[in-house]
Amino acid sequence: MKSGLPAAYLLTLIFHSGQVMAQSKQEDSIFYQSSVANTLTVYYDQLEDQSQIYNGSLYYPLDLNFQSGSPYLLAEKSGKGSIVYDHILYPNLNLVYEDYRQYLVAIDQSFQLKLINERISSFTIADRHFERQTADSLENGIPSIGFYEVLYSGRSRVLKRTIKKIREVLGVTNGLTRFMDETGDYYLMNGKKYLTVNTKRELLNIMNDHRKEVQRFIRKNNLHFKTDRDKDLVMVAAYYDQIANN
Repeated sequence: MKSGLPAAYLLTLIFHSGQVMAQSKQEDSIFYQSSVANTLTVYYDQLEDQSQIYNGSLYYPLDLNFQSGSPYLLAEKSGKGSIVYDHILYPNLNLVYEDYRQYLVAIDQSFQLKLINERISSFTIADRHFERQTADSLENGIPSIGFYEVLYSGRSRVLKRTIKKIREVLGVTNGLTRFMDETGDYYLMNGKKYLTVNTKRELLNIMNDHRKEVQRFIRKNNLHFKTDRDKDLVMVAAYYDQIANN
């Protein structure tokens, strides 16, 4: 994975060698300053090559009000995160993820730039990690191309695909009211394929080789897969990986 480290190392090396040169030959200070200036130019030029993350288009948010729900992943809209873009890691960015349209937006000063999805491998925002599943993933059981949240990254990986839809209700007195409805589809890695795991029955069928142990674990921890399905699936997947490896 590329980064700015090679240029930074070159810059440090020139600084260090230049300091030694300056200490031993004060008369060469002009040459030293020129060398540093040239190295800085190369360094910033290399960083400019890596700033290709800012080549997206301007982001235009939905100009709609919702009675409930939101087109954004986070209630506060933006958060700190990182992106792997064209196989380059960009850390410590201000990001907005509009999961209604699967738009990832980088905030650069006063600009909001919608990045190119096809060039994004993964991103993390507010400690939540997402991967872009591509056409190759379709052969592994993933139903469609797009961003999936990685809830659990063990052997039995758990992915979540969030789906948001706008629902409009026309009232007699209050006119048109909009709601942003949200559902989630879950996928668990079994062998080399992802299988749908939206219900407890589907989960137990996948873990049929340890069905009784998993059932006891679910009852003991009072898991219902309704109020917090994300957490429940992660707990069961981690437990299954533990007992399956013994």
